[in-house]
Amino acid sequence: MRKWKIISGTGLLLLGLLFPAAGCRQVYAEEKTSPEILEGVFIDSVNVSGMNKKEAVQAVEDHMREVKGYRIQLQIGDNVVSVPAGELGLDWDNESVVDKALDFGQKGNIVKQYKARKDLEQEPVRLTLQYGADEASIETVLKEKCVVLDREPENATMTRTEDGFDIVPEKQGITLEVDEAKKTIQDYLSSQWRSGLGMVTLPAKITEAAHKASELQTVQDILGSASTDYSSSSANRAANIQRGTELLNGTVVYPGESVSVTELVIPFDEENGYAPAPSYENGEVVDSYGGGICQVSTTLYMSLLRAELEITERHNHSMIVNYVKPSMDAAISEGYKDLKFTNNLETPIYIEGYTSGGEVGFVVYGQEYRPEGRSVTYESETLETIEPEVELTASQDSFGTITQTGSPHTGYNACLWKIVSENGKETKEQVNSSTYNMTPEKYSVGVRTDSAEAESKLRAAIDANDLNQVYEVINTYG
Repeated sequence: MRKWKIISGTGLLLLGLLFPAAGCRQVYAEEKTSPEILEGVFIDSVNVSGMNKKEAVQAVEDHMREVKGYRIQLQIGDNVVSVPAGELGLDWDNESVVDKALDFGQKGNIVKQYKARKDLEQEPVRLTLQYGADEASIETVLKEKCVVLDREPENATMTRTEDGFDIVPEKQGITLEVDEAKKTIQDYLSSQWRSGLGMVTLPAKITEAAHKASELQTVQDILGSASTDYSSSSANRAANIQRGTELLNGTVVYPGESVSVTELVIPFDEENGYAPAPSYENGEVVDSYGGGICQVSTTLYMSLLRAELEITERHNHSMIVNYVKPSMDAAISEGYKDLKFTNNLETPIYIEGYTSGGEVGFVVYGQEYRPEGRSVTYESETLETIEPEVELTASQDSFGTITQTGSPHTGYNACLWKIVSENGKETKEQVNSSTYNMTPEKYSVGVRTDSAEAESKLRAAIDANDLNQVYEVINTYG
């Protein structure tokens, strides 16, 4: 049954003006005249004119499918994650807006209805959709696509090229604030964004890098350099020298930082690119992975000395080496010997390592801090020379068979001097001291014979470590 409302008083006068045919008779108006939305009514950009409620709801749903496909860019520091709005759980949460569309110009005071209809004749009416987002969906996106981008700060780095240095800028550390980010996205979707490409900056903890590109721009000058020759090395030893140099090349050391050379080049194994080659071990020459690596550390040591950096740990070899003078070497051995240094300057340094034509070299770059006219040289001084002895042992080889079982090495006591010349004045200070073991010339002598007397005489000569006497016994009984 239709409901009717009696309009009287001033309302009748207005109706008489608006609807002359009614005269002065009582006029009745329906509370709702149509189940369809008036022409010119929009919900957001959706034209719902002439639609019933079901049709209007469907039209808005179709519109939302399009809106959910628009991408929202989530800015986290210098990272951007782009996701469809629907993946963030976007939806419309005010279905009552369809009722408002139906009611517009058709419900309420007849004067308001009239005014609403006249407004529609002038321009369309747009009712606003209210967006909402599902918190669980937002959290899933944040954890799966954003938190994984969290990172620690990274210092600026540099690389030496033929044209100079290429500097890679520093990176900030980023840690997404997940709980705050959820609220930020919800607020953005519900109150700021309507459609199209969206952009929202998410709250994150930013940690600045300790060292920046501006510091590396000071690295321009050669502070020290050195090279040694390895052209007579075996193929494996040469490969080890090349691998160790490769691992040290490009090292950047900031002011106050300390470096362990051993830590930069280990482990000494096949997986890390090393091969078996001769090395010193317990006073003997044996094959081991990484044999030759000490020539790399030695060459670096000399370049660091010439750059006048602070050497905090250095060891000489157990026996003398032939590629540098005594006390200019620096042996390394995992867990036993190391070469360590500290950048005691106010600016960074860059270490360039190279191998070419049987030569291994290092160049230390930085900002020159020493006055013009100042020169530094290093001088090796041998304090004592210990000539190799002969060491004889008996073997069960045939009588008189002599086999060399160990090569001799001369022992030395030595030191290294730093000589500084500045403004015509020379100063000299000791850098280190070194002791190199003497290793004897070793022979095994065969004593197996049917003559007890001959064997006894030969053993006595062997015990006396007298090679000349050994030869006499052999000549007498051989």
